Amino acid sequence: MHKRDVEHAQRHPKVIIICDDPAELTGVVDIVASQVKEYRTFTSYKEVAELLSEAPPGVIVIARKTVAKSVEIYSLLAKHGLLNYAHENILLCENKESGIAFRCCMKGIFTDYFVYKPMYENYRFRMILHNALVRTEGKSEVAKIREEHFGRIDDNLKQLIDDAAAYHQKADETLQNARRSLDNEKGINKVQDDLLEELKQKHLSPLLDELEQQLSESVHELTRRLKDKQFSIAELTALLTEKDNSTHAQTAQHVSPVGNNGELDITEPKSIAAKQEEIKIMVVEDNEIYREMIAKILRDEGYKVESVTSGLSAIKTLRKHKFSMVFMDLFMPELDGYNTTKNIRNISHCKKLPIIALTSNKNKEIIRKWASLGLTGYITKPSTKSSILKAVDKALAENNELN
Repeated sequence: MHKRDVEHAQRHPKVIIICDDPAELTGVVDIVASQVKEYRTFTSYKEVAELLSEAPPGVIVIARKTVAKSVEIYSLLAKHGLLNYAHENILLCENKESGIAFRCCMKGIFTDYFVYKPMYENYRFRMILHNALVRTEGKSEVAKIREEHFGRIDDNLKQLIDDAAAYHQKADETLQNARRSLDNEKGINKVQDDLLEELKQKHLSPLLDELEQQLSESVHELTRRLKDKQFSIAELTALLTEKDNSTHAQTAQHVSPVGNNGELDITEPKSIAAKQEEIKIMVVEDNEIYREMIAKILRDEGYKVESVTSGLSAIKTLRKHKFSMVFMDLFMPELDGYNTTKNIRNISHCKKLPIIALTSNKNKEIIRKWASLGLTGYITKPSTKSSILKAVDKALAENNELN
């Protein structure tokens, strides 16, 4: 039996997925499987009810055809007393129903929601699931992140994140203490009790509610501003905690422009003759954290690395200096990866320069168009250490063969 089937048949899963058509949830299941081994997918109410009676999971993901149907099955399970335990529930919906999903979460029906049709932000789902697992387990069951995994993050950014977390926790504790003190406050007679209760209802409780709402909004805004600079734990885990594979030179992906069947061609690598200390690699990525993570992985392997933040900077540098290969992000400000590659190919000594695409975009047309400029390979984001090194080995093998 395939490993995925074994994991998928767990009798005591930590995560269950309730849906109408599992075939539509391939991407979702892949993300769940990357974070937790014990999970199952159900399409039958009876099967879900039996599992909840026997081994209640900590996280319930519901992704039925409509939000109404998801609410319906969750309400039915609750009505039959099958959800009377601490758990997290995540609603998956289509983009057109995101407003309804948002309202359901605001009303407290679901812990969080995620738009999986189309799935634009799979990192967000990774983070939602990770947080849900942490809350239900009391501690993280996923791969641990050590401080050194953050690479060369700016100290000011790290301090800002730490300060924000401390502020949020302290402010939340202060508000909760104020609520408890207010609830315990009593007068010396009925008249005072009535006056105090009126004061609570009309003034003090609304004030605390407003402060709590402002705190939530402030944290949300801070999170939004840090989004471009801060990786989620799931991304960092995928990138840095994968066990090193000493045979990574054997299976690197390779992209030819377009095969006869219209699909990208993936072939096997050959041996590598170049010495690592003589290899100079450029990393073109506007996301500071991701850029430094790739650079660190390459440097740790003995390669010389130069990082740039934009396509324009890459072109300018490549006109003056020679590199062994380039890692290129697709979406960047000013000039995207496709047009940057197009300009690089016009530089005389870069016409055959190995270029490896970095992208989280699953649109095959975009990849084909980019590949037509002469990509050596591509890796998807978040990239694992193994996939990065495989891509390097493959690119060097191709280049040596051509030369």
